[in-house]
Amino acid sequence: MKGFAGGRLFNEKTSPFGVALTPVQCIHYALTRPAAASIMAGFSEPKHVLDAVQYETATEEEKDYASILAAAPQHAYSKKCMYCNHCKPCPSDIDIAMVNKLYDLATMQEVVPASIKAHYMALEKNASDCISCGGCETRCPFGVDIVERMAKTKELFT
Repeated sequence: MKGFAGGRLFNEKTSPFGVALTPVQCIHYALTRPAAASIMAGFSEPKHVLDAVQYETATEEEKDYASILAAAPQHAYSKKCMYCNHCKPCPSDIDIAMVNKLYDLATMQEVVPASIKAHYMALEKNASDCISCGGCETRCPFGVDIVERMAKTKELFT
């Protein structure tokens, strides 16, 4: 489970809930999902590890995420890629979720990090291979404008 949504959940502007969550809340949410036994989280600096480790001693109030989810507007996930892969299959064999994830990670920064660009360029197929058929959009449960995002991604990484 991608418990931190690439860091999107830590910023009120990028969180689909309009509120920043803490690493403790994100970890607790992930670990309380049916059949989830662990969470893998990415860290870009040592402080992130220390923030996540606080889960072990957190109080129930610090772990509470339900109040945030309950207050979220019904459209919280609308038009936002959740990297769920319901858009598959792509006739061009693009890993749409990964392309969207890398686009989101890149646009969260002032300048596209070289590591993200390298990951994007290493993809076997990327946004440049999109034929704009729109089949992915008909399968997307979140109403993401995937064809438009592919065009933006192509422009961002070229």
